[in-house]
Amino acid sequence: MEPILSKDEIADLLTAIKSGEISTDTVEGGTSQAPRFLQAKELDLFQTYQRAAASGEARIPNFDIIIDMFARNFGTSLTNTLQRSFTVERAELNSTTFQQSLLDLNNQGAVGIFSTDPLKYGCLFHFDTFMAFTLLEIMLGSSVSSESVTLNRNLTTIEISILKNTMMSIAQDLRKAFNPITQMNPSLTKIENNFRLVNIVDAEAEVLVASFQVSVGGEQAGEMRFIIPYLTVEPFREAFKEMVTITQAAYSWSKVFIREAMEMEATVIARSGLIEMTIREILQLQAGDILDLGYDPDRPVDIIVEDQPKFLAIPGERDGKKAFHITNQYNSSTYGESHGNT
Repeated sequence: MEPILSKDEIADLLTAIKSGEISTDTVEGGTSQAPRFLQAKELDLFQTYQRAAASGEARIPNFDIIIDMFARNFGTSLTNTLQRSFTVERAELNSTTFQQSLLDLNNQGAVGIFSTDPLKYGCLFHFDTFMAFTLLEIMLGSSVSSESVTLNRNLTTIEISILKNTMMSIAQDLRKAFNPITQMNPSLTKIENNFRLVNIVDAEAEVLVASFQVSVGGEQAGEMRFIIPYLTVEPFREAFKEMVTITQAAYSWSKVFIREAMEMEATVIARSGLIEMTIREILQLQAGDILDLGYDPDRPVDIIVEDQPKFLAIPGERDGKKAFHITNQYNSSTYGESHGNT
């Protein structure tokens, strides 16, 4: 009796037929070319596909680029917030069921539940016990060393509360990472250390799981995991495909720099006059002394932006406050005309 194909073998065969790897055209004699059993070469092809699917690479193309962007953003946020040199690197990107992803956490550490408005279902971020206690030590003023001991117990309510700010900072970094794909507005819903109370999708629903290695000052600081349902990102599959190369993704940073530069604050000064004095003259100044600026009230004042003259303006008053009206951009010719070439 011939052996019966297993469920996985049937799935592989159907996938190969749909993709055209195995032809179903008939040959002479009316028989089909589709083989009864998979050949070794075809089996290697299926195993390669299965490995890619298990790693999450075949499910959402270029999803790893977004994950790596988040890792860099979060590492920078930890460094700025805790004043230590943090590095966050992606270790794996897998596809599994939601129930299995929770079982893999071994009911240890802390898991943050995030909404992903306007996307569906939300997502999870998990700090393992080592990472959670490492962050707590730093926040409470302790130094981090390779001899730090991870306590073999669950986190307390107070410890979870201390970790809340770090969890909340994840939302902004996640939003920045997904910005090339869609406008996501994630927010922390709650933090749990009892994983039986965590539920964002059905137990058998497929999820993508990204694991990260976190280090501080070159020393291992624990592991973090990002769990997001496949159905949350599947509607943006085509948008992910458009992120063809890392070069294109890096090119978008120029737009980020331009946008952020436009929001930077600058010092603006309306300067009516400028004089030069020696240190001796400054030291001899006394109350009641009058300094002649050589300023003509009928002439425009200089508008200085970060120590550089940029505009000419007429001083005045508005709503009871001093103000100035910009009349022209500053350059050598307009400066000479407005100041009577003196």
